[in-house]
Amino acid sequence: MGFIAGLIWGLLIAAATIALEHYGPSSEPLHVSLSGNGAIAAPIMLVPLAIFWGWSSIANAYAGRSVVPIAAYTLALLLGVSAIGPADAYFFPQNAAVLDVNDFLGGLFQGILFVGFVAVVAAPIYWVLRSRIGQSRILIWLLYLVSIAIAAFVQGFGTIVAGGVVAGVASGHAWQRQGGRMFIGIIVIVIMALAVFGIPYVVANGLSAPRF
Repeated sequence: MGFIAGLIWGLLIAAATIALEHYGPSSEPLHVSLSGNGAIAAPIMLVPLAIFWGWSSIANAYAGRSVVPIAAYTLALLLGVSAIGPADAYFFPQNAAVLDVNDFLGGLFQGILFVGFVAVVAAPIYWVLRSRIGQSRILIWLLYLVSIAIAAFVQGFGTIVAGGVVAGVASGHAWQRQGGRMFIGIIVIVIMALAVFGIPYVVANGLSAPRF
């Protein structure tokens, strides 16, 4: 079931990304556009949530003996997100040409970037928080703050790295609490919303309120 769940999550994220790319809203006062390249906000925000939700569910279901199911889930999530490239080319073709290998390679690159990279960052953090040395609430909240700092101060892939930190911390947080996944899911969404929308706005406009 882990593989199927991961594939469903991935395909839903791919569908959301494609829909935003072509029909996404924009707001001039907020300096936000979710259409075109702005559609990458969907995988950047949703993949950490999908990793947290999947890993924590599998860990609970398998009583901690979950390495293989988690790997299968993550691989399926990567494959689902990789559908962005070929699905976009199929439903919104730029010309009359049929799908070619570049569409699939582009999609695979997106899957590796948005899922593989995030999972690689998340996995060791999750492992530490599940071990005895990571049994600290202070460490958990400190790592959440670190993810925000990474999004704010690391250029380039900082937001994606922050997503990996958040996913790993949230998964470990859920393991330690043995519950409260809805609350932790809200934390993930809030932090990623700050990373994707809030921090770039403050960097560009300071603390001035948007004018509608």
